[in-house]
Amino acid sequence: MSAAVAIKPAMTTFKAPNDWLSSPINIVVIGAGGNGSEVVDCLASFHHAIRSLGHPYGLKVTIIDDSVVREPNLVRQRFWTCDLGHFKAVSLANRYNLMLGMQWVGLPYRFPCVETEEAIAHAALIISAVDVPSARVAIGNLKAKAMWLDLGNDARHGQIVFGAIDAKLRKTFPNVLDAYPEIQTLPDDTSKSCSVAESLRSQDCLINRAVTTAGMTIVWELLRYGETSKHWLMVNLETGEQSAFPFPASA
Repeated sequence: MSAAVAIKPAMTTFKAPNDWLSSPINIVVIGAGGNGSEVVDCLASFHHAIRSLGHPYGLKVTIIDDSVVREPNLVRQRFWTCDLGHFKAVSLANRYNLMLGMQWVGLPYRFPCVETEEAIAHAALIISAVDVPSARVAIGNLKAKAMWLDLGNDARHGQIVFGAIDAKLRKTFPNVLDAYPEIQTLPDDTSKSCSVAESLRSQDCLINRAVTTAGMTIVWELLRYGETSKHWLMVNLETGEQSAFPFPASA
């Protein structure tokens, strides 16, 4: 008799498409607030990094958000006094275009709408940093081959989910709607903070930076190493813990 050998299921890994090596990598960021503005800052660093490593084009980024910069945004978001009253998406695009000589685009519209359709159609990766469940549901209903990185948080906790939008790919790479199915029934809350102090009472100063830094490690792995096995990340500022979970194992 021979002893039975337990075979560990192979780890599921998402590999970046080959054209990411030879073409501009189209990334759409939906939401330019606490997490979204941090995302754009990371993408500017990534663009410079991969160009320095020999990528012929780097990143082509489109930012979608119809909000304007208000005084409560000046602590937890990547905006300053000079940005007050300007559209967040346009301010961020202009800032990094001037700094790095790029042609990123800021679309001051509420997703989804006709004005955002072309950018979505050409996206290789959609990064959502939105406050309302309906926006996530709209992304999940897109007919798109793009991968989807979603970032969300409350006062001191956050979560990041990387998955697919396409129904077939979604079976292997579940997205945030699979991880949190209750999103599809939650109502939108469009209330806003009235002051910096109120903003800080609702969310810690560094929660957005912590969540974004964790989530953007997935994007960096794709850009630098061409693959990632990270599916779901959890960040807890109260305990200082960060947890990572892989995609469901292959059969």
